[in-house]
Amino acid sequence: MDKPAITIILILMKTDTDVLIVGGGLNGPALALALASGGIRSIVIDAMPKAVRDDPDFDGHSYALSLTSVNMLKALGIWSGIVENTQPMLDIVVTDGKAGEGVSPLHLHFDHREIEEGPMGHMIEDRFLRQALLAALEAESLIEHIAPQLVTGQSVVEGHASVSLVDGRELTARLIVGCDGRKSQTATRARIQRTR
Repeated sequence: MDKPAITIILILMKTDTDVLIVGGGLNGPALALALASGGIRSIVIDAMPKAVRDDPDFDGHSYALSLTSVNMLKALGIWSGIVENTQPMLDIVVTDGKAGEGVSPLHLHFDHREIEEGPMGHMIEDRFLRQALLAALEAESLIEHIAPQLVTGQSVVEGHASVSLVDGRELTARLIVGCDGRKSQTATRARIQRTR
């Protein structure tokens, strides 16, 4: 008896990139750099013009980077370029109090000398961290940074995902990642609900 013939059709859709990252703040570029270190191509879609993000006065925030975040920036190759603009966190004191009455005599004290790794973290201004991330993004051949550009729609079908841009283009990838903030339109379009 003849064995039945089996036909296998494998369709490999060519995509524009491996991962589409919606959001060009801090998390989107950091993710793109981490993916690139593993040989994964990505496109970062940023709603804000690059010149605005490059402006030293763009954002006056400062960040407390935990030791883990510092280690991540070291792994991404960014830390050595920004360390001179950071301040180490050597002590953290946590207390409570009421306005007009002062602080409670009870408190928690965390001392950096109690851990082997050194400072518990570092403080850095947004302008130094953001500019370092953007410079690293531009230098990486596996990353394309599209800015300014807005995503107007997205879809996921078998084999790939796609986003529609306000300029009429459609980009495809194997995965879409939303790094577009607390009011993420990427999450809304994917029907991902949040409890706030």
